[in-house]
Amino acid sequence: MAIPDLMPHPVAAKYAVLVDVGYLYAAAGEVLLGAKERKEYRVAADELIQSLQKHAEERISGELLRIYWYDAARDRVPTVDQRVIAQLPWVKVRLGNLNARGQQKGVDAQIRSDLEALARHHAVTDTILLAGDEDMVPAVEAAQAYGVRIHLWGVEPPYGTNQAERLVWESDTVEVITADFLRPFFSRAPQPVPVT
Repeated sequence: MAIPDLMPHPVAAKYAVLVDVGYLYAAAGEVLLGAKERKEYRVAADELIQSLQKHAEERISGELLRIYWYDAARDRVPTVDQRVIAQLPWVKVRLGNLNARGQQKGVDAQIRSDLEALARHHAVTDTILLAGDEDMVPAVEAAQAYGVRIHLWGVEPPYGTNQAERLVWESDTVEVITADFLRPFFSRAPQPVPVT
């Protein structure tokens, strides 16, 4: 009679990258260009996504499930840029609503819902969360209760911090994405020429 092998077998990591685009763009726009509004700069989003994917592959050895790209659009009608991003391989665009004051609505709820669902269904072993809002803490805790490791990424702040302290505390690992990493993908928007 053979003795059963009770040693744990290594499980290959399977991970997702969840990106709060509002946080990423606002924080990067501020640190790189001193910009306060998205209309002040342009982003080479497809190239940025490819670099984030490569960076993730260097950090977690395993299989990428997909990159979730959470953004907002007026009445959830995607912009041309969002349509281009949605066609990238392994990228899922999830849109919240952009209200009349330019505020995102429903984006955080989508991130929380997806984070919990991925964990509950054992779709991933690890999640990279590029976000800063304290509203993410309950979803992080829930995902961890299902055994998912949370790797929090944040954008280098110009000073102080741009991520909620509790979110940092609850995450398994924390990494700052530097301004130098982001610089190639952000440029100042052309200024309109005054009509004379």
